[in-house]
Amino acid sequence: MPKPIPFPLTPSKGRPPASPQKTLPQLLRAVPGTPTTPGRSPKKLSPSKSSAGRSSAQLSKQLPQVLPPHLGPCLRLQQRAVLASLKPSSHFFVDDDSNDEQPSTNAATYRQLQDLLLGSVTRGEGNSCLLVGPRGSGKTSITEQVIESLPNKPIVILLSGHTQQNDRLALREVAQQLSLQTGKSFLSGIEETEDENQNPFLDSIPSTSLPPPSHLPALISLIPTLARPTIVILDAFDLFAHHARQSLLYCLLDTVQSCRVGQGNNGLAVIGVTSRIDTVNLLEKRVKSRFSGRVLRTAPPVQSHYWINLSRRVLCMPIDAGEEWEYMWRLAVEKFFDDQKVKEVIEDTFALTRDVRLLQKVLVRVVTELRPASPFPSLSAVNSALAAQCRPQYSDLHLLPYPSICLLIAAVHAQTAGHDVVTFEMLHEIFKEQLRASAAAPVQIEGGSIGMTKCTRAGFERLFSTGMFLGVAGPSMNVAPEFVRCRCLVGREAVKRAVDAIGQTSLKKWFYKAS
Repeated sequence: MPKPIPFPLTPSKGRPPASPQKTLPQLLRAVPGTPTTPGRSPKKLSPSKSSAGRSSAQLSKQLPQVLPPHLGPCLRLQQRAVLASLKPSSHFFVDDDSNDEQPSTNAATYRQLQDLLLGSVTRGEGNSCLLVGPRGSGKTSITEQVIESLPNKPIVILLSGHTQQNDRLALREVAQQLSLQTGKSFLSGIEETEDENQNPFLDSIPSTSLPPPSHLPALISLIPTLARPTIVILDAFDLFAHHARQSLLYCLLDTVQSCRVGQGNNGLAVIGVTSRIDTVNLLEKRVKSRFSGRVLRTAPPVQSHYWINLSRRVLCMPIDAGEEWEYMWRLAVEKFFDDQKVKEVIEDTFALTRDVRLLQKVLVRVVTELRPASPFPSLSAVNSALAAQCRPQYSDLHLLPYPSICLLIAAVHAQTAGHDVVTFEMLHEIFKEQLRASAAAPVQIEGGSIGMTKCTRAGFERLFSTGMFLGVAGPSMNVAPEFVRCRCLVGREAVKRAVDAIGQTSLKKWFYKAS
């Protein structure tokens, strides 16, 4: 019989256990993730309460508030394993439809893209396709995973429309990546031609020299003659369509179209990745005629249980740390996901955005914040991680000059009165009424009170330029600047925090009159 697992519990005094302690396999077979408390017989629960049988009170009795010192290395090892699985290159965020009745969109796209690249890598075909889907739906992950699953290692050229903003930059990047992966120089002839035309008495800067676009067709046509098949990935494909004459796309797709099986050349595949659904319409006629027309689509998960299952799988990464830590960690994860409030937070976040990268950032922060004093994930850690993802707007309002703060308070009074759209004259009138009614002096110069300062136009223009006020109508020559209609974008709570941070009594009294 295996050795019983020691529980970090203080045994009850003068009360011997009524039943022998169960081992880890027996506990896990009895109730998944829920142990039987030693020394006490388990209570029989009604069917209505069977789902709540793993109560938080019962589970918390099995988990220590502070991690024992000998388990500290296990916690660090578990953190490293979870963080490694959360890397973008780990492919943990590719949709898994193993439990679904029908295959998901991403699973079908994966198989289609795999068949397409297998034709280019194994049979020497020329293929092209467009991978379309919203941000965070798994386009890049699917592409990388398919390339890793290929039997032969191809040459992979990755171009980005955000970085290679013209064909000359793209040509330089293609040549550099080919040189790194093949060991040959593809710009030697170009660089020699450039060196012949340079003045020998001037200092040359090789990093700024770019090949002319006329070398693009010659370089692209050499790709099928390389020793290995080549896959070209064009990230932000729609931005390449805005290049002059679309020369890069034309050369790539024309070379793909000319690849034929049995010619003795290796295959070439061009994959365009974009989130814009009308990208095909951006192509010129000569480029569109050479495009295969294959459009593969990706989609984010449609149900929130995918996020919960994914989080559970990531947190339960197996490590070699002994049965005691494995049992304790799995028990903590089960308790964490059995908490109804945790499920509600995940479901609410999923309803706002289905981008799985947000879940990745939240889990990274939750795991990195684990310490021996708080060794297990909790609801407060999730709320803190979600709050850190969105920076509070207008957090430095208390640093604004005095006239600008007065205008914001006047805008709050106008909103309370039902005027969401205001002008500078309206705000100035509200300020003047408060100035007449106020006998306090919020500002002092050389120790003397001067009363409330005059609210100037400069303060309003500053708020307008920083985006705190937004015009509701276009500019007109017939409307004076002080009568331009605008809307205040700063909320009441943000103004309240700024007034409290400033600490001036007169401003506080004026602000709370709007309640």
